[in-house]
Amino acid sequence: MSAFTHHLAYDFRTGTRDRSKLLMFYLFPLVFFALMGGLMSSVNPGFLRVIVPGMVLFTFMCSTLLTLPSVLVSAREAGVFRSYRINGVPVTSILGIPVISTGVHMAIIAVVVSLAGGRLFGGTLPTSVPGFIAAALLTFAAFAGIGVLIGVAAGNPTVAILLSQLIYIPSIVLGGIMVPTSILPATLQRISLLLPASHAMRLFAGLAMPGGEGTPWLSLGVLAASIALTFGLAALLFEWDSRAAAPSRRAWLALLALAPFVFAAVMG
Repeated sequence: MSAFTHHLAYDFRTGTRDRSKLLMFYLFPLVFFALMGGLMSSVNPGFLRVIVPGMVLFTFMCSTLLTLPSVLVSAREAGVFRSYRINGVPVTSILGIPVISTGVHMAIIAVVVSLAGGRLFGGTLPTSVPGFIAAALLTFAAFAGIGVLIGVAAGNPTVAILLSQLIYIPSIVLGGIMVPTSILPATLQRISLLLPASHAMRLFAGLAMPGGEGTPWLSLGVLAASIALTFGLAALLFEWDSRAAAPSRRAWLALLALAPFVFAAVMG
């Protein structure tokens, strides 16, 4: 436990000194939040109803989809994992510590966004703080699992970036962050159920925001199943060395993580 704590503390301190992480964890989300708060509140007043959960979700996606995969791929290619193996560091620590460390940063930024969204832009605040925290934790874990799985399955940083963007960009457009999915055409609403962002926004709305219609059990189940699948598959596909042939042969197994979202799109 002591070794795990020291490793976690080291990883967190490294994150506060890494300019690229500071950019993706704090600067980029806060600048985007300020721009959207000032612009969208005048163009689309309805945006103020979702500014708090939407921007919290946006910060989570920046840290998990755009940062975690590159961190894992770069560490594997640099031989860091080989040194961990020699020193007896378990796979659970290698995959879990970056997630926990990132989660601490995201807790800080989530509080800032939540307070600023209400005070600066007049956004709708959650009516249930425990519900908001529960939705945020489940959302972060779901996206962290996806980021970790991409980092493990991708053969190089370029592939990791492309796979991350395949989820990140559609999530911004169709995930309910900018506009409610309810105003989308029926076909696009169905397609949006393939995206974890849509289920996250439904979870925030149902558990924490005013006017929620109760717990959205389908989205809750989809995100919970996604967390179990992504972290489980990441542990299964994990390789210590970038020169190993196994990742390229087994990477297709990562597609199993899509199963809960495909089920939601078919059933929802």
